[in-house]
Amino acid sequence: MTDDANAPTIPEPPSGVSSAADASSPDARYALRRVLGKGGMGEVWLAHDFRVDREIAIKLMRGGGKDSDLVGRFLREARVQGRLEHPGIVPVHDLGGTDGSTPYFAMKRLTGTTLADVIAARDAVKWPRRTLLARFVDICLAVEFAHQRGVVHRDLKPANLMLGDFGETYVLDWGLARLVGEGDGEQDVMRQSDLRGDSGVGPQTEAGAMLGTPGYMSPEQMRGDEIDRRTDVYALGCILFEILAGSPANPRASAIDSTLSSAEHRPTKRAADVPPELDEACARATAADVGKRLDSARALADLVQNFLDGDRDLARRRELATAHVAKAQELSATGDKGRVDAIREAGSAIALDVDNKAAQQLLARLLLEPPENMPAGALKSVEEERRQAGHVVMRYGAVSYFFFLIAIPFVALMGISKLWPMVLVFSEVVVLMSICLYGLRRKLMISSGFATIILTGHSILLATIGLMLGPLLVTPTLIFGSATIAFTIPSIHMPKRIAIAHLLVVLVPLTLELAGAVPRTFAIVDHRLVLEPWALAFSPGSIVVVIVGAAILQMIGNMLVLDAQRTAQVRAEEKVHAQKWQLEQLVPSSGPST
Repeated sequence: MTDDANAPTIPEPPSGVSSAADASSPDARYALRRVLGKGGMGEVWLAHDFRVDREIAIKLMRGGGKDSDLVGRFLREARVQGRLEHPGIVPVHDLGGTDGSTPYFAMKRLTGTTLADVIAARDAVKWPRRTLLARFVDICLAVEFAHQRGVVHRDLKPANLMLGDFGETYVLDWGLARLVGEGDGEQDVMRQSDLRGDSGVGPQTEAGAMLGTPGYMSPEQMRGDEIDRRTDVYALGCILFEILAGSPANPRASAIDSTLSSAEHRPTKRAADVPPELDEACARATAADVGKRLDSARALADLVQNFLDGDRDLARRRELATAHVAKAQELSATGDKGRVDAIREAGSAIALDVDNKAAQQLLARLLLEPPENMPAGALKSVEEERRQAGHVVMRYGAVSYFFFLIAIPFVALMGISKLWPMVLVFSEVVVLMSICLYGLRRKLMISSGFATIILTGHSILLATIGLMLGPLLVTPTLIFGSATIAFTIPSIHMPKRIAIAHLLVVLVPLTLELAGAVPRTFAIVDHRLVLEPWALAFSPGSIVVVIVGAAILQMIGNMLVLDAQRTAQVRAEEKVHAQKWQLEQLVPSSGPST
């Protein structure tokens, strides 16, 4: 009645048997269906129990029971598992095949997925981390139950842990289980070739040669030293590591070296989102020094359950925070080089312990004290603000030149003796206003090169006005006004060029007049200064109007630009002080905040 022609023989029920009442022979009550899985010593089959009329799982020993030592070990597994009556350990219903036929034992049939398959699938929707951690707690408690009855599993790994479809969690395969204080008559030292997978068994457990699975065996188990329940704690720590990091603590290719050389295993070295409490739990469970390792599976379960319950290990968090503060202080001593990392370390300390005063004070100092050199990111922000300030200067510069255009016709109405200087001034004003408007449209920043172009054109304009009206009539007023604006532009710093350009605006027309190259516009008569522009036929009253008009024009231009600069400066100061006040709140003060 088996579905597999190669299945080991278990006597089938007699002809016509269909109920428990008819099946009187213990070995005649089962019918094998199909293989569910294979282990180191046997195969697990799906079977039907005719007596109870239910599906069960039967583990059959490989080799048909010809090796008496392996038969004894197989039967011992069934009896050890049978004595562990716990919801997390598969119950044994029956034991048979002790009369020379294939040994077997019958168990509850499980449905579900092994933890190894769950981890490999990486299905965070169906199996979120919190669910796996809750199941892990159940596993630890089942193992603790076995430990309390003197049984050490010795082969805990994700493949031997079953997660049921309805919340069940089972610890499987007790074939290597050992009763504490009882010798099993077997050599517990594994062959090096078996550990490397050269025997062809890979990560499975091999009877007689591999008493455990590389990657999950404790260092003392691998060396063949005396073992106790802490060997299982090590394996549980490796399983917890794999749940958190998604990969084994001891990779298969280097299982021997990793197990024997690592002082502990921390999942934070593989994954960035591991909570510090669980990272520490893994490290304590996988300590190579048995004396430093967690002493029970329940202790590990409690650490994980406390995390799930939100009862964080405050003492450990404060210890970690202190370490972050020390690192931050060390980095801050290096100046700008370690400033960013120091800020991050101090921030991590506060994240772990929000009341850590040392971290608060250090972070506040690092944030409030400016760096010795301006960081690249801050420079980019400064350049953007300077670009906006430059737009303000160009906007009001265009407005000022517009006023120049309006003033030119009024000046011309007062009388023109030479037309070409007026046309030249008009042209220069138009060119300068066009440059400003072009910069606004293209959103250009007033760089040194751009500023030099404007400064050169503006100086030629003032020099032309100086030639027309003389260097002493309105030129000084225009020079002081434009120089003041030029010195306040934040995006440029060329004081020498600005000073020389404005100085030449006076010296060039004055020198040309003194040299006789152009007509004189001033004279000293009877200790009085007489101003006589040669290009314009001004009356004394007109000259007064020109002087006053030039002063008003320059005042309006200066007022627009400097007021915009002042407004921007006030806003920047308010912003800086508001941010400073907020940063200062990181450090609690003794009095109430205002």
